[in-house]
Amino acid sequence: MPRKHVEFIQSADVLQKPWVVDGLLEGAHTRILSFDTENSSSTELVEWKQHWKSDSGYFNCDVEIFVLSGEMQIGQLRLGRYTYAFIPEGICIETWSIRENTTALWMPERHPLFTKSLNNAPGAKRELYIPSLSSELIPWSTTLTPGFPTGAMRKTLRKGQVEGGTSTWLLGCLPQFVAPYAEYHPNTEEQFILQGGITTDAGHMTPGCYFWRPPLISHGPAYTETGYFGFVRGGNPHLSYHTWEPPLHTYYPWDWNK
Repeated sequence: MPRKHVEFIQSADVLQKPWVVDGLLEGAHTRILSFDTENSSSTELVEWKQHWKSDSGYFNCDVEIFVLSGEMQIGQLRLGRYTYAFIPEGICIETWSIRENTTALWMPERHPLFTKSLNNAPGAKRELYIPSLSSELIPWSTTLTPGFPTGAMRKTLRKGQVEGGTSTWLLGCLPQFVAPYAEYHPNTEEQFILQGGITTDAGHMTPGCYFWRPPLISHGPAYTETGYFGFVRGGNPHLSYHTWEPPLHTYYPWDWNK
């Protein structure tokens, strides 16, 4: 079966176990946040220790990486905090090393296998490769979801190549941001909270919290008192449909808990 609905978990509560990728050195640990039993795609929180290292080579699938703390290096490229990489299937990456204890979101599109090589695999699409993209260098822009409430902005990390595919972005919301309705999407949606906090009908999410929703799952309304910064993967485009308008008092978390 595909990934189960996760609404929501604190990643620190997830059991940590050895991170195993065929072709790569062991020594890292992972917390599996969500997993697809049909194609073995996953979203994981991986922790590498200082001095971990890999030879150059390529993966058998697309892989996304978003560094949360520490620093890794791929060839001469540094990936520090809040840096993103998209490694397409078959693209040869240079020697990969961990300069200090590092934690990152690790997101392969199926069960990953690593082949040591100095060259790309045949047919690899190098034009899609995003080797190191620091989010600090990306300007804020308006949100793209039609009808999304004011008070939020977006930093696009990767836009899917085809309509109906997936995209990856960062979402920032101002203090006292309100999404005063429940909504659903025709596509999957997942988020990992980086900073701040946000309260929904499911509870109060703080840094380290994560959810993964299948299509058509109703959620909301939502409110943040302090502001919110999160890592998001969703549709391209990420369409949203409203389901109902709650009374005004339900906008606020201290009323939702009654």
